[in-house]
Amino acid sequence: MHVILSDAKPDPNQRPYKPEPEFNINDLETLKVLADPLRLQIVELCTQAPRTVKQVASVLSLPPTKLYYHIKQLEERSLIKVVDTRIVSGIVEKQYQASAFNYRVDRELFSLTSQAGKEGLNVMLTGLFDDTREDIQNSAEADVLDVSPDDDADKPLNRSLLISRNTIKLPPEAAEGFYKRLKALVKEYADFPSSDSPDEQSYGLLIALYPSTGSASSTDSHDEP
Repeated sequence: MHVILSDAKPDPNQRPYKPEPEFNINDLETLKVLADPLRLQIVELCTQAPRTVKQVASVLSLPPTKLYYHIKQLEERSLIKVVDTRIVSGIVEKQYQASAFNYRVDRELFSLTSQAGKEGLNVMLTGLFDDTREDIQNSAEADVLDVSPDDDADKPLNRSLLISRNTIKLPPEAAEGFYKRLKALVKEYADFPSSDSPDEQSYGLLIALYPSTGSASSTDSHDEP
């Protein structure tokens, strides 16, 4: 959603801002700011296009007053930037854009030899899982995601929730191949060209593949919130 009021005048001295390819997060406080589910949503929206606080609030169906604190936190940590300033009805209105298309967390923040490293790993995992849970719940409530039972034969798969929790045993060479094929598959669809069609739908994808101390087991859930 892009809304510009009739008396809004762009600043002729303001140059278009292009986000950097990547933003490296190398301190715990910045990670804590980004890990908040609401702030993650704000950054995602501001990655798509420059947005004002009112525009972000409209998309998220929230009052703008609920966002000002979070916007300030993101701006102070340079996670988003002011890319345009306009005068609307005598009030200065700022447009924000994400600083980068991708945010990468420095591995040093997860060093388990220190308490800060343990906290960093916990912050990242909590933020990712909380954001995913909230996104799934919002999608179900908006009827974008169909969480009806699997036995509905007419249910389109592209509206389903697919959850799979597995622990499998693999020799090193098979595990190496699994990693490579999974990364290639994700990249293939991440680079899928957008058609800007009204039928085009965004999809959330959270993947965790890691060596585990657990025994081999499998639990698959489809269409279960």
